[in-house]
Amino acid sequence: MGFFKKSQVKDEWVINTRNKIYAEVYVLVVVLCSISAIVKYFVYDLNMEHVLTELIILITVGIYYLYRSIRLGIFSAEVELHDRKNKWSMQKKNLFMSVGLGIGIALFMGINSSVRYADGVQQSIYYFLITGFGSLMIYLPFFVVILVAGNEMAKRNSDRAMNKMLDNDEFGDDDEKH
Repeated sequence: MGFFKKSQVKDEWVINTRNKIYAEVYVLVVVLCSISAIVKYFVYDLNMEHVLTELIILITVGIYYLYRSIRLGIFSAEVELHDRKNKWSMQKKNLFMSVGLGIGIALFMGINSSVRYADGVQQSIYYFLITGFGSLMIYLPFFVVILVAGNEMAKRNSDRAMNKMLDNDEFGDDDEKH
């Protein structure tokens, strides 16, 4: 008779609205964890071990989101949509961001080293050049590998996952065949 059968009808608006709320909760958690870590570290001058929980939450949530979006094939679709809308492709943005971060950190480390540890103008220039160049050689390749190569690997894996889903016909198109 079906009196106690659960209805399989789902309203698309309800599902999309619920997903939007989940996305807002995700952003809220990330913002609150970031504010908490910044306040603890800079305002209260606490050690890294006091902000470890916040850092673990932020890193874990980011890695989980990246993993799930790659496995579901959403990552490559997001990159494709971004590349269609924007003048600069995601790969170019990541390249410039990695170069900018590498140069920024190198400048910060060089200036910090020359201001804190040098005794004269000549020594401060020397410390700036040595520390800045050393930092640039460390951080620039690191950010290029993480941001550019990592993004490219994630996109490739996401493309594979999407193609696998299409090949397996997981979207319900095979109902007509049976």
